[in-house]
Amino acid sequence: MSKKLTVFKIFPLILAFGLLIGIVSNIFFPQDVKLSCLVVIACAGLAFVWPLFQTLTNRLSSKSVTRFIISGLLLMVVIQLLVLHFLPVTVYHDPFRVLSQAELLSKNNYSWSNSTYFWRYPNNVSITFLLGQWLKFTNFLGLTTNAGLHFLSLIFLDSFISLSLKNIRRFSKQNGLVLAALIFFLISPFAYTYYLQVFYSDLPAMVCLLFGFNVLMRWPTLSKKNRLFQGLGLFLLILIGQLIKPNLIVFGIAIIVLLGIFLIRNRSQLLIYGIPLAIILIGFGASIPAKAAIQNNVHFTNNTKYELPTANWIWMSYDHKSYGTYSNSAVKKMNTFSTIADRKTYLKKAIPKRIKALGPRGVIEQWLIKTGILLKVGDLQASYSGGLIEAPNIQPKLQIILTMLGSLIMRVGFIFIYGIAFFKCLVMLTAKKASGKPIIGLAVITAVGYLLFHTFVWETESRYGQALLPLLFIVSAFPTPSILQSTKTFSMRKRGLITGGIAVLAVLVFVTESTSFVRPKEVVVASQRSQLSAQYDAKLATIQPGTTVTQKVKIKQPTTKVSILVPKRAHLTGTLVSLNNQKRYTFKRTKTYFIVHGKFKRGTYQIVLNNFNRKAQKLQIVQTQSYRLAPYPLRIKDTQHAYASLIYTFSNKVSS
Repeated sequence: MSKKLTVFKIFPLILAFGLLIGIVSNIFFPQDVKLSCLVVIACAGLAFVWPLFQTLTNRLSSKSVTRFIISGLLLMVVIQLLVLHFLPVTVYHDPFRVLSQAELLSKNNYSWSNSTYFWRYPNNVSITFLLGQWLKFTNFLGLTTNAGLHFLSLIFLDSFISLSLKNIRRFSKQNGLVLAALIFFLISPFAYTYYLQVFYSDLPAMVCLLFGFNVLMRWPTLSKKNRLFQGLGLFLLILIGQLIKPNLIVFGIAIIVLLGIFLIRNRSQLLIYGIPLAIILIGFGASIPAKAAIQNNVHFTNNTKYELPTANWIWMSYDHKSYGTYSNSAVKKMNTFSTIADRKTYLKKAIPKRIKALGPRGVIEQWLIKTGILLKVGDLQASYSGGLIEAPNIQPKLQIILTMLGSLIMRVGFIFIYGIAFFKCLVMLTAKKASGKPIIGLAVITAVGYLLFHTFVWETESRYGQALLPLLFIVSAFPTPSILQSTKTFSMRKRGLITGGIAVLAVLVFVTESTSFVRPKEVVVASQRSQLSAQYDAKLATIQPGTTVTQKVKIKQPTTKVSILVPKRAHLTGTLVSLNNQKRYTFKRTKTYFIVHGKFKRGTYQIVLNNFNRKAQKLQIVQTQSYRLAPYPLRIKDTQHAYASLIYTFSNKVSS
């Protein structure tokens, strides 16, 4: 093995190690012994049936596989539409702030002073502008903001799923692999929760990566005419992708690394792939003036009083208390400084001090924990969701069990994906010479880039790890001596003994574990939690003396707690009225909430807030242009506001 080849094999080695951490992380986290046991049992069962599944599915004709895929996708779309109609969620945090501002831009309102959010995170101006343009288009078609947003999510999500299946089928030539992917998309929460219900930057970036690799893989076989159109599409997609998700630049850096490898090892590959790789790099370069042009077009000006330095994210990443995830305490600390220059000065000393305090062992532990967080998916489906707007009429325990089942399927599914990619990396490591498909190598380098970036440099979240998914699909579709062939050395009896033994051990742990399978938990029964947030100095509504604010809420499950977000110094009185029996419940004041506890039966209730003071009072009221926040409108005096709402949560404490 040559020295150059050894250096090149560092990438699959790092990726294999990272995927191994991801597998372990998804077995044990979120921490729940019984659920972890079920994950192990499901994985053992999957490992046993996988060779059999491959054998059976590889006998299917191409027509049969096509029918399965089309039928599965159609069924998935039907389920998606039902979910959007009957189980909408309340969207909060960054996606709602982007949506709220995009609505203003769609109405040619260029005010950026509704909150300080975009001054703190100016990178999100570009996605806000692009979303605003989409909403202009859907408004022109007569669609509501809700419908336009759902339509956009469906386009990106189903394009990602369809293209993933197409790539896996085309490049792997294995029916089993593509049908397994179809089953995962069809039965897991992947296609029905976060990516469907919440539009944000993660999914568009994943689509950009997937499309980019699709073009690169097919480039040598494309005609000149197709290369022209595909090259233009590639440029535009990379440009838009980088505007939406700045960490897509990892892909660009990976391309530069690959070009360096071409120059050292195989310059003939430059003649084949040089043009599309150059197009991608030009797309990244074009994003810089495009970003400036967008900010100028929407009249956005940076405000360094609020902006966080880049080094702040590095400082966050070595915070052992937050395990390298987003830290509110870090942001609060930055807000104690009045200028960005002062923040930078502080961070120059704070970062080395924090790393020194961790010590070598602490730093390595932080890296391992961050990698585990990056690749775990157990709670991904709840990202940026404040709960169901109106939970269906089912038992609260069943709602918890369904959520746990979704988490179980996601964890098992991603362990399977990581496992397949892990074995592919082992094949690359043990191969005597590199494969003749350098784009597979680019996928590995890009995946390693994301791993290292969020492990060593940046803060981490499980959402960020999703960027690896399209890359792992490419790696998994890489044609190698089939894992099926390697498993032929194991008889069905031996496989059964190994997987059965693991499953039996997991069953024993499950049975002997004393904790309840369904733990005490607060279940959201009805909610409206979209807001611009006080932490970003969101403007408050003024409630004049003698004014009454009301809003109806329907609950289809028993409820034990109702909370309304109210400013600290607001002198208001609050009452919850049952419209079924006219019974009234008085809210109690906490620091920032009105709260009432009790046993509230299914039915329709009305939140009533009164200003009996002689002075005007402030109140958090969320107002949009044409995005419906809640099933019932807000009423101020006798005026109805269809696109406004209080911030409320009806929840039920479910015992084990």
